[in-house]
Amino acid sequence: MKDYAFFLSLTDNYTYLFNAQLNSIELFGIGKYADVVVIHDDSITPEIIAFYMQKTADMDVDITFLPVSRLPEDKDLGKVMTIKFYRYKMMAEFGQQYQSICFIDSDIYLCSDVREYFDIAAKTDLIVATNDRVVRQYSPGGNSCPMWNDGRKPFFSGAFWDGKFCCNVPMFVDMRKYGDVFLDIFAHRNKLGMDNTWPFNGDLETMNVVLNKHRVKNRMMILADHLWTGVHYSIYRISTMVKLNQVPKGCIISDPTYKHEIMFMSETCEHVRSFHGRDWTSEHNESRLKGHNIPKLLDQMEGDFSGKAKEAAVNKRKDVYDTIQAYCLFLEFDCFVSIEDLKGVVNISQYDYLKQRHEKLQGKIKQFVPALG
Repeated sequence: MKDYAFFLSLTDNYTYLFNAQLNSIELFGIGKYADVVVIHDDSITPEIIAFYMQKTADMDVDITFLPVSRLPEDKDLGKVMTIKFYRYKMMAEFGQQYQSICFIDSDIYLCSDVREYFDIAAKTDLIVATNDRVVRQYSPGGNSCPMWNDGRKPFFSGAFWDGKFCCNVPMFVDMRKYGDVFLDIFAHRNKLGMDNTWPFNGDLETMNVVLNKHRVKNRMMILADHLWTGVHYSIYRISTMVKLNQVPKGCIISDPTYKHEIMFMSETCEHVRSFHGRDWTSEHNESRLKGHNIPKLLDQMEGDFSGKAKEAAVNKRKDVYDTIQAYCLFLEFDCFVSIEDLKGVVNISQYDYLKQRHEKLQGKIKQFVPALG
């Protein structure tokens, strides 16, 4: 058992995304000091588990698979919400064996080492979390105020303003200090509602509400979303847009954990640490993003403009998309565990698209290969 660990939840349809994450952990040497703990339902078959145990036998990274055991009172809790909420419980319990853990989604893949954030969580009382680019202002009695499903009593006693509304992933935390808080998040499943939809089951809002209940947000270090998750398309926005730096071979880098070939930075010269989401793994998402979301985002930022200036701005962001996708495909096909082998034990619905894009983006993908050493 290592000092640190990643905790994630997994179902069979996300296995190929987890594959890229696992390879990124090994690529940056993180497996030398951090385990990977997979919380899963019964869609993760013994064959999938055996595949990864065999493939990682000679790797630095070690994987532990933890099946979800649903409590009798949760027999009517849906499949998705079951695995979403049970990860809080299982992290709180099993995570106390580690000095600190990283709560992460299975579709996040890293592009840097992250040891300093594990260290911060382990050696201080800080929780390191990621900004969700949202501010919550709760007004008692209003539709935006969380209430108990039973009786509709407001959760907060008065008006409440949350300027540290955070993503649930990635989050670095010492469960020896905060295990009780995360168990309480689990305890609030199916008990809170808000807006005009009841019951409100979302684990993200529930997590933030309970963190406020325990008044721990003053001990939270919030990281910039465009460096970790890219929520609300921050990686395509002015100043926070991502670019891949070309660091000359043989040039000494200030931080020895950085890799010359994988140096993603924002236009404000901040080091990008991970990419989050399925945008790079389906033809539908590529078409939607390039054809609609990027042009719409530009109009929102710059006002209505057209012609060559608009075309150049759109094309610049399409190239950002292709570069990030090329890195994702490098992790999927060209690293330690290839989805060429994975598809033998699990159905990968996006395989044909990924293979086609892997061939088309070879020029970009080749620049990452020297990072393997």
